[in-house]
Order: sequence, then C-alpha cells, then structure tokens
Amino acid sequence: MNSTLSAEVGGGLGSSLASIYATGVGFNGIDSKFGNEGALPPLPPVLSWEFGVLCFMAIFAPYVFCCITYLYHFASADNKDVARMRTLAQDVPKEEHRYGWRQALARPEGISAIVAWSGLIIFLGPVTNVLDIVPFPIKDLTPAIKPLVLMAYFLVFDLMMWVIHFCQHYCPWLYHHTHDQHHVIKSPTIVVALTGYLPDTVLLIILPFHLVQCIVPCGNFVTVFAFSAISLWHLHMIHSEFPHPWDPMLHKLGLVTTHDHHAHHLRPKKNLAHFFTFYDKLFGTYIDPSKLSQLVSRGEKSA
Repeated sequence: MNSTLSAEVGGGLGSSLASIYATGVGFNGIDSKFGNEGALPPLPPVLSWEFGVLCFMAIFAPYVFCCITYLYHFASADNKDVARMRTLAQDVPKEEHRYGWRQALARPEGISAIVAWSGLIIFLGPVTNVLDIVPFPIKDLTPAIKPLVLMAYFLVFDLMMWVIHFCQHYCPWLYHHTHDQHHVIKSPTIVVALTGYLPDTVLLIILPFHLVQCIVPCGNFVTVFAFSAISLWHLHMIHSEFPHPWDPMLHKLGLVTTHDHHAHHLRPKKNLAHFFTFYDKLFGTYIDPSKLSQLVSRGEKSA
C-alpha cells in the first residue's frame, strides 16, 4: 500500500514537473500541457501562404539576421571612442575581416551552409515526401514560446558543441581537416564569425543544431526559432573586436563573453564552450581572460 502511495505521489510530482517544463507562453496565455496530445496537425500545404512564410523564416530570415549583426558591427567599427578587445597594435583585425560582409554572406561555409541544410530538409520532406527528416518541433506550430525548453536547447547544444570542439582541438587530423582555417584569424570580428571550412560548419553547428531538436522533448517551432535567433546573434557577438554593454551581465551569469572567446582564439585549447563557461570550468579547459596580456581587461578601454 505504501509503495502504491509512493508511486502515485512520485507520478504526480513527475507529471507536475513535466508540465512546468513544457509550459509555453503565447497569445493564448499559459499552456502547461506536456508533449503533444495526439498526432500533430500536418504542416500547411506547400502552395499556401502559410508554408511560404515558414520557408521565408527558414531560408531568408538567417540572411536578414546576419545583416542586422553586421549593421551593429559597423555602428562601432570606426568609432574611436569604442573600446577594442586587443591591446597590441599588430592585433588590429585585417580590413577584409572588418568590412567584407558581402564575402561573409556568400561563403559556402557561412550562413549559406545553414540555410542550404534547412532548404534541403524542407525539399526532401514536405515538398517531395522523399525523406522526412524535419525535426518534430518544427511541425508543432503552437504560437507559444517555452522558456524551460529553450534553456534545455542551449544546455544540450553547448554541451554537444563543447565535445565536438574539444575533439577538433585535441585531435590533430580532425583539427587540420575541419577547424584550423577558422583559427588562421587571430583577431576575429563579427563579420568573420562563421569563416572556416564547410566540414567545420557541418560538424560544429549544423549537426548539433539538428540533433538538439531531436533530443530535447516538447519543443515547438516558435521556441526553435527563438533558439536559432539567439544562438546566431551570440555566436557572432563573441567574435566581436569590441566588448558589448551586456558582457558584464553575461559574465555574472556564467555565460561566455567576448573576452572569453577571444581568449580561445589566443589559447585555442582553452575556452571551448560557446554559451556556458561552467562546461570549461567543469572539464578543466577554462582560462581567465584577465591572465592574457593581449586582451583589454573587462571594463577597461583600449589605448
């Protein structure tokens, strides 16, 4: 009898926690259903305007978003009053790394690779019905964002990226065949955040991005879109040649800042995480940026 009662209490607690985890906030208020009750509704017909909007968000929105990050970059790139990350004159980024935004958009290993993957799975799945590898959250068009699912996306995504990034830097063959081109850039900028090899983009970004949607339960399209937008913004921002006003807040929250990632470009086997510094601290790969004389101290202006 006691075991039955414990099972009921445990089951009730588990259901409550699951409901909290799956809670979404949207136009219709708060929805705390766990998972999806019954089969998901089919995606809109291929020739409908709704499907066109989804395709635009998957294929064209990333380019638009990259352009927004470049506009942010150019707003400060030529402003002499804005602090710079590097202390040495020889560490000034190359001109093409500061102003080559058109080349950045056109690079096959850049945002185009991510867009091509999105286009491919849409073509193989909803358009031709040849092979449906569209992750299940994309098919859930519930108009609500799920904060705890969003956090789970980042935690799992960054852990997978950390493992892959670790393998790239500690396996010479893998490093030279996927990742070393990115580290030719010793003083990175927002414009060259996605510069490297196509295999690098596939291995370090596209693969974990696709897998995290398949692994983390209870996702939906809105949450995936928010996750994608924030990730894209953050991955560009940590490559910036200047610190950001929000960096002190990120540092206090234990999140990767511009200083942390610049330290990685100076010490490539350190600071392998892209979002959470605790992964590097847990696995012994963290280095405090303040220990590197090439970097301006947090809150300090460059000379």
